[in-house]
Amino acid sequence: MLEKILIFGICVLVLITTPHAFALDGTSRAELKNVRLVNAFGEASAQNINTNQQVQISADITNMQGQNQDFVYIVQVLDQNKVPVQLTWIKASFKAQQTFSPALSWVTDRPGTYTAQIFLWDSIQNASALAARSEIKITVS
Repeated sequence: MLEKILIFGICVLVLITTPHAFALDGTSRAELKNVRLVNAFGEASAQNINTNQQVQISADITNMQGQNQDFVYIVQVLDQNKVPVQLTWIKASFKAQQTFSPALSWVTDRPGTYTAQIFLWDSIQNASALAARSEIKITVS
C-alpha cells in the first residue's frame, strides 16, 4: 500500500512541476484543411482557371489550443518547374478553438500547371509550423 501511495505522489509531483506536459505543440496546435480556390465572393471555383482570372487560395484553419494564438497564413505558388512565382501572407490571431477561412489572391498571365503551398506558422520570424503544410494543384489555360 505504501508503494502505491509513493507512486501516486511521484506522479502528482511530476504533473505539478511540468505544467505543459499535456500542452499541444508542433503541428498539432492548429488544423489546416479543405484547401480550395474561391472567387471574390467566397464561392468555390474550379482548379482549372483562365489566364488573368483572379482567384483566392483559401483553407479552413482551426486553433486546436485552449488559448489564443497568433499566426501567419502563407501561400507560395510554384510553377511547373517548382520555381516560386508568388509568396504572400497575412498575419492575424485566433481565439481558442476558433475556426475560419483566410484567403489570399492570385492571378497569372501565363498558362501552365501551378502548385499552391499553404503554410500556417506562428510568425515569420520564428517559422514554427502550427499545422502540417497543404497544397493544391492549379491548371491555367
